[in-house]
Amino acid sequence: MLQINVQTALGRFALACDLRVQPGQALALVGASGAGKTSTLRAIAGLLRPQCGRISQDDECWFDSERHIFVPPQGRSCGFVFAEYALFGHLSALENVAFGLRACGSANSFARERARELLERFGVLSLADRKVASLSSGEMQRVAIARALATSPAVLLLDEPLSAIDVERRAPVREALLGHIAQSGAAAVVVTHDPVEAMLFADQLIVLERGTVVQRGSASQLRERPRSSYVAAFSGVNLFTGTAHPEAGGVSVVLINGTPLTVLGSWTGHVAVVIDPDSVVLSKTRPDSSARNCLIGPVMHAFPDGGAVRVSIASSPPIVARVTSQSAADLDIKPGADVVATFKASEMRVH
Repeated sequence: MLQINVQTALGRFALACDLRVQPGQALALVGASGAGKTSTLRAIAGLLRPQCGRISQDDECWFDSERHIFVPPQGRSCGFVFAEYALFGHLSALENVAFGLRACGSANSFARERARELLERFGVLSLADRKVASLSSGEMQRVAIARALATSPAVLLLDEPLSAIDVERRAPVREALLGHIAQSGAAAVVVTHDPVEAMLFADQLIVLERGTVVQRGSASQLRERPRSSYVAAFSGVNLFTGTAHPEAGGVSVVLINGTPLTVLGSWTGHVAVVIDPDSVVLSKTRPDSSARNCLIGPVMHAFPDGGAVRVSIASSPPIVARVTSQSAADLDIKPGADVVATFKASEMRVH
């Protein structure tokens, strides 16, 4: 298990981060720009030396300020996907991925074979002999991911790992990454500004604001009980996963825990579907409208959100709506009251 509890000065504020990641799992570290997310990754990797605290991976201590222990980066079993990729521009994609293995003493033939395997897994094997300086940003990002995995590190640090990859290619790359994490038993920490990516990567999220952990928990826990305006805005989206199949009329049906929801487009297989709370309409009875999707359930929580009210509904699947204060008053929104949530197929985004 990866354990980190460190404190250090960061410009105009201090970073104080405490987190634990189990083997084979991913934790999402989220927050606004400058909150200390990347600095936390750099501390884990040994690229930043905290002023005090402790970092350990299983039985190995990588940093302990009291015992004056500091293991340098090359002594830590870490794979790091940097936001800016940090590839060797003069080397080919294959040589970049094989570099770490050769540096660790692996035979050149094994390093190249392993590099080809990983490049193929992330869909860039055809680029193996190209200099990475000639690749697109999305291609470079996939090469960077392959390089980080090459040495089978115990800890995987991912800084905005899918930000440059085209939307249609993100799902297979994400699935390949998650498959590697589960199969290898690596402890992964993912930094992202995208709430959908955070929720798809990890069951547990940690929110940093100005270097301080302000909230931690699952996406649903953050969504239902946000402790800051940033948390409310970040975790506010509704995210569902299910199995899709296309139907006539340019739509598809996504089965989510037995409940069918209709989305635009032709989709097949496992998909993630997102809808913003502002796009969910609440009523006492099902309205006569063009909205194809309808969920019914009791109100779990209702709390102010700026000039609106955020309402969590225990439907199947659960959903969050954001309505005006006047609408909430007119509907007499309160815990336990049954409401109908409707939303259009066109308002749902498929990932």
